[in-house]
Amino acid sequence: MSTKLVVSIKPFQRTTYAYEKLQVCTRCGQYTCLWEDECTACGRGTLNSVQAKATSRVKRRIARDLFITILFGVAATYFGETIDQTMAAASVSLLLLALLIFMQKRSFEVEQQRELKRMLQQDEELIRQGINRNWALVAEARKQDEALAYEMLREIGSLVYNDRIRLQQVALLQSFVLRSDMDLQLKPLLLRSFERLLAEYIGEIARLKPDLIREDAIRYIATYEVNILQLHNGIQILTAVAAAAVRKSKYIELFPSLITRYARFMPKDRFMRLYHTIERYPSKARGGLAESVGRVYNEKYRDQYADVQL
Repeated sequence: MSTKLVVSIKPFQRTTYAYEKLQVCTRCGQYTCLWEDECTACGRGTLNSVQAKATSRVKRRIARDLFITILFGVAATYFGETIDQTMAAASVSLLLLALLIFMQKRSFEVEQQRELKRMLQQDEELIRQGINRNWALVAEARKQDEALAYEMLREIGSLVYNDRIRLQQVALLQSFVLRSDMDLQLKPLLLRSFERLLAEYIGEIARLKPDLIREDAIRYIATYEVNILQLHNGIQILTAVAAAAVRKSKYIELFPSLITRYARFMPKDRFMRLYHTIERYPSKARGGLAESVGRVYNEKYRDQYADVQL
């Protein structure tokens, strides 16, 4: 029997957009999504965020446009044949320059986002190569530090929606001793098919951090209930998820069959929460859930709560 590792996992730095995880080497143009100090392609410490590179490109374009405008203005002023022509050329040039600066300031953020989008589209293949290079580093890291390997996969997984990467993350997580104080994820790790490791991980999350158990995770467990029942700890997994589901009346309404089957195995506090929710919102209890909960209550808790009526 394998022994789980006691590890410390760094909190995940979440970003508004996935592309914010990317860095690009300003020397060789290669990309990475890891927290590297040096580019693994050219070995130079010239990594910068993609936002910074897009901003730099826009600023260079702005500087070019300003230089051209000033150059034409100076030329028009210099070649004026009379004082009136010179003054008119200078005035028009200054007006155009002021208008250009005003328009550039107003459109700067829009141009920055447009340049970023253009850059990501043009460099799509380079980005793919960079992420594949990052992925190859995980195998080396795993030999020395499995927690680091998981953290690297977590970064890659924020950009690449791939079941293989998700399963690798789950496999590593299931080799660790998980704690409620860890920065754990669930939704980004859900797979399209049944995997024992994922089912067991969801069961642990339901026990440690039930607030992470949401509709998609409950639906995954409900879909593969038969497969989970074949596991040695299948009943415990299903019970833990059903118990986590009773946190919200919405889930009670969406998954009455699952909750009905495992209500009697729930811890007392979870079952009583279910009982009182049904008491307050009887319309949420579909498919005979209220009757089933009532029977369990009468069998196990009626004597303790004699004054409570379902």
